[in-house]
Amino acid sequence: MPQPPTLTDLAAALRRPVTSGHDLKAIETLCETFRDRPRAERARAARELPRLARGADTVLLLSAMAAVSGDLRYYDELLDAVEGNIAQSGLEGLLHIHAGIGRQLFLMRMNPASRPGFFEERQFPFYRRILDEIRRRQAIVPPARLAGEADTGRVVLVTNQFLSLRHQPSRDLLSYAALLEDRCGREVVILNTNIMPTEVHSLFVPSFAASVEPAFSGDQRIEADGRTYRMLSSVEPCVSPGKIAGFLKAVAALDPDAVLSLGGSCVVADLMAGTRPSLCIPTTTGATLSLADIVLDFGGGVAPDHGPLARSWRPFRFLHSLAGATPRKQGSRAALGLDDGAFVCAVVGNRLDEEADGAFLAMLEALFDRAPRAVAVFAGHADALTRRLAASRHAGRLLCLGYVSDIGALLAVCDAYVNPRRTGGGASAAEALAAGAVPLSLPGGDVASVVGPRFIHPDYDAFVERLAALAADPAALAAAAAEARVQGSRRTGPEEAAADLSRYLDEAAALFRDRRSLTEGSGED
Repeated sequence: MPQPPTLTDLAAALRRPVTSGHDLKAIETLCETFRDRPRAERARAARELPRLARGADTVLLLSAMAAVSGDLRYYDELLDAVEGNIAQSGLEGLLHIHAGIGRQLFLMRMNPASRPGFFEERQFPFYRRILDEIRRRQAIVPPARLAGEADTGRVVLVTNQFLSLRHQPSRDLLSYAALLEDRCGREVVILNTNIMPTEVHSLFVPSFAASVEPAFSGDQRIEADGRTYRMLSSVEPCVSPGKIAGFLKAVAALDPDAVLSLGGSCVVADLMAGTRPSLCIPTTTGATLSLADIVLDFGGGVAPDHGPLARSWRPFRFLHSLAGATPRKQGSRAALGLDDGAFVCAVVGNRLDEEADGAFLAMLEALFDRAPRAVAVFAGHADALTRRLAASRHAGRLLCLGYVSDIGALLAVCDAYVNPRRTGGGASAAEALAAGAVPLSLPGGDVASVVGPRFIHPDYDAFVERLAALAADPAALAAAAAEARVQGSRRTGPEEAAADLSRYLDEAAALFRDRRSLTEGSGED
């Protein structure tokens, strides 16, 4: 049996020249092997790396130390090094590091207690520095809306990434566009900016590269659910010269009453902050990186009492969308090869290789030891997971389905929706509630925000106890399923979301007018 990789193996990989994406991926894989080890062992390993990997690139070494340990203080050191040379750094490299840090936080790979205040004191200021560098290097001066101009009834809805109707954030974007037009009386033009790096521009690990849909380029019409949306899109790389200026020119020509961004770190929208009323709709829980006048909550959060969002944060509950999704069909267990008497647990996600980790699979195996009828189905793309499931002593009760187009139909034939430790998953959680699949979530993240406190459990041991009890008691399972449907019916509907958005758009306009009055009164240009 091959021996697990050692710290010496990782150090040797860090010392070697990185000449390809394959080299970087090999380092990421070695870092990953430390993630399930005890925290003290991970901390010792990170402390040893500088001695064992002398001469390694600074960004590579410090990001690897952070990945091995989960300690945010290594990102402090990394940002110190980068910001000390920021004027000479490539914009793409800066954005690549910013995206890599953000992704590690989103995937819950870092221990927030290791560096309290990281968002307010380091992550947000670094993002501001990047925006400042873009302005300086590309001579970006967004034209401000002139005083006294009449409202146009038009808004621009800005996204970093629109991919396809198989992509939940893209469906959510179209849902909000329809809501703004049909219920808020606004004309919507979508800006698909594709600002996130699509290639490796730094030696930060684990690396990150966004996807781009080449067909979405220029001024075009997007169709979904029988309606059409106008979208201005660019597939030019990251921050190519003229790309941002082109979007700003388009905004000036459209003359919208407000700029709305869907999701944080929306560079084009944030470069226009202060020039027009602005509002940010987050797509996930956690603090949102946005310079908008008003930054909405994802749902159920607490108002920050300090930091960059203390004034801009407003309560809101994200409206998950099924726009463009395949209409739900009648599902059946037989089609999946499942017995009608089985207790079926669904695990849904786009990152199952990472999120269905060793601790999660151990929880399922402990459940199977307690509940002979229990099985688990995994819905979502996965490569490594299939091999890991095959190695389980309960391999016959673990089924990988791959991508599932009609997730609602699947959940309708499942008994439970079991959520790994992660940030995302809000849309599938909303589907689970509607289908009456009893959800189980750890505290924190999008799923916990959606399902509510009744379905949140402190740890995986509590998952096993709850699932075993439900599997053994049909009456308790039926009662919990009914409770899930009630919770689903209580979530914000389009009417409430539209009323909130209209109110916040009006407030953003009032804040903009007040700010302009103060500027004009001070005699500033």
